[in-house]
Amino acid sequence: MSRCATCLCTAPTTACSTRRALIASRVNHSLATVRAVARRQGVVLRPLAPGLLEAEGDDLAALVTEAAAELSSVEAAEVRCLLTGVTGDGPDLLVQALTAPSLAAAAARLRHADLVPLFADEEARFHAEYQPIVRLDDAGVVGHEALLRATGVDGSRIMPDQLFPAADEAGWTHVLDRVGRTTAIRDAGPWLADDLLFINFVPTSIYRPEVCLQTTERAAERAGLRLDQLVFEVTEGHVVDDVDHLARVFEHYRSRGCRVALDDLGSGWSSLALLVRLRPDIVKLERAIVQALPEPAAVAVFTAVVDITHSYGGLVLAEGVETPEQARVARELGADLGQGWLWGRPVRPATAPAPARALPGAAPDPSWPDSAVALDPTAQPVPPTEDRDLLVRAVGLTGSSVVVVDALAPDMPIVYVNEAFTEVTGYPVAEAVGRNCRFLQGPDTDRAALDELADALRRGQPHRTTLLNVRRDGTTWWNELHLSPLRDSAGTVTHHVGLQHDVTERVAAESALRERAGTDPLTGTLNRTALLTELDRQVRAGRPGPVVLFVDLDGFKRVNDRFGHTVGDRALVTVADRLRSVVRTGDLLARLGGDEFVLVLADVDPPVDDDGPASVLAGALAAAHRVAADVERVLSVPVELPGGPVSIGASVGVAVHPADGETPTELLRAADLQMYRAKARRARARTASGHPA
Repeated sequence: MSRCATCLCTAPTTACSTRRALIASRVNHSLATVRAVARRQGVVLRPLAPGLLEAEGDDLAALVTEAAAELSSVEAAEVRCLLTGVTGDGPDLLVQALTAPSLAAAAARLRHADLVPLFADEEARFHAEYQPIVRLDDAGVVGHEALLRATGVDGSRIMPDQLFPAADEAGWTHVLDRVGRTTAIRDAGPWLADDLLFINFVPTSIYRPEVCLQTTERAAERAGLRLDQLVFEVTEGHVVDDVDHLARVFEHYRSRGCRVALDDLGSGWSSLALLVRLRPDIVKLERAIVQALPEPAAVAVFTAVVDITHSYGGLVLAEGVETPEQARVARELGADLGQGWLWGRPVRPATAPAPARALPGAAPDPSWPDSAVALDPTAQPVPPTEDRDLLVRAVGLTGSSVVVVDALAPDMPIVYVNEAFTEVTGYPVAEAVGRNCRFLQGPDTDRAALDELADALRRGQPHRTTLLNVRRDGTTWWNELHLSPLRDSAGTVTHHVGLQHDVTERVAAESALRERAGTDPLTGTLNRTALLTELDRQVRAGRPGPVVLFVDLDGFKRVNDRFGHTVGDRALVTVADRLRSVVRTGDLLARLGGDEFVLVLADVDPPVDDDGPASVLAGALAAAHRVAADVERVLSVPVELPGGPVSIGASVGVAVHPADGETPTELLRAADLQMYRAKARRARARTASGHPA
């Protein structure tokens, strides 16, 4: 089995006899729970130092498993656990201790021991299945997505939804991710030809791309595949806290000639922000969005993603396509590629190796160090006297803004900021240290978010929030703050450490995308989804109104029939512009679809002689009919089109909350009914006057 330079990321375990357990925590009540479990099991725990316990025995797995179950998930993640066969306190023990997993991970490694024999014989145990990816214009196959599968020691089939959660719990995701990449390439080599190969990867499993991806490149060389055939995709399901790191991974892949993709896009705003930041070569729209087509909300998200991706030259792939109708709609909305059961399910190629035979399993050793940590045996240890200076210099050089405040001093003053803080905020160290962090806030900083932050500080709990902060020069920036408490040996919070990240571009991108998702792409007005959302907010506000005006264009079908839909669209844009001229600031204008528009008068002023609900209703109706008259007036002017001027009239129906309906749907239905009555009255009037209906 090939190794990744000098790293240990090719296997999750090493053979050693586990007879000794070291359990460490700075939380007294967590260690008290571990002691209680040990007493029940008859295991003797000896204190070696404050916060450090030792146990010896032939079977310590039960102690680890039960202790992890007794603790809360937060406690089990904080407690460290080293199961080892090393005696004494020499360098070998120190190496293992520095890489010891949490108690939760140690218990998971015992619980998921069945993964170890798979990793030990990976070429026989793991294989890939492939699903075709096609061009939407002609259904020609352009590539295949590799999906990892495994065969257990009992011959059973093991799917990714079993593999990856187990590996994640045990801290072995880095191993499984590397196996997934190399297996996808190995099994595709004999048959792929010149098609593209799409390979999923977990960005957090790649510590340093130029080192950790060497195994991937060597696998491609052995399989006879070109690097420009490989498309590496990261999914929404893998949380990306460090976008800069993911950008470096993407940059490395691209520098080697590979393509990069974002998978499952559309399932969360974080993905949309990644799209704007990373500009992947291929964007895979999440299947739930595709299968919801042609619902207006799905169309809005789909169109926004297509517009952004095409603006920088990327391609859009619609996932989960199961019917010809979904394929047609996706193609008409601008998607370039498709994937789904319509063109084929994942299959194992006939040229792939035969399924693995059952082999005896082996128990894992939870003392194995995590992931691709290269251990240099020639490196000299850092003397303890240099530890503090080294830590200060390391924090000072990090790219993230770091702030440390004194939790015990009055008003929690800042006691340390690093260089990145001064670069982001513009405040030199001398102007920051000694002050409360409130000086970074401005009048537009969210008060509710600040209250939640203050509550976390009082309770000494970790907290994450995004705040609008103000720099020294008065400009604003969005600060994603990660707050962590520091406790002394007695468990008292002595300091709070804040990691700050400038996410201004991400917030702006999310805001723009949210606005676009609620906008009719033709007229720039609100769409149905945004209208219903805002109308629902208004009816819950308890103020008089809102008043809904349903506008239907008269005879617009004749415009499309005479001039075509392209000219008809130009006419709709003109109509929308004219309707904007009659609405006030704060009123809403939306296009429901086709030639139907809705105006919402948000605030209706009661009459001066207000004497109750009847008077308020009368005032609302009066305001509505004034606006309706303005609508009919501005639309009575002929619209200039390439084929000549065309007259476009309108029928308007009015509904007032709550007299005509309690909910947005009821109000729209009532206004729609009034519009049809108005249209019928106009038709009767034209007939009576001798004009054609």
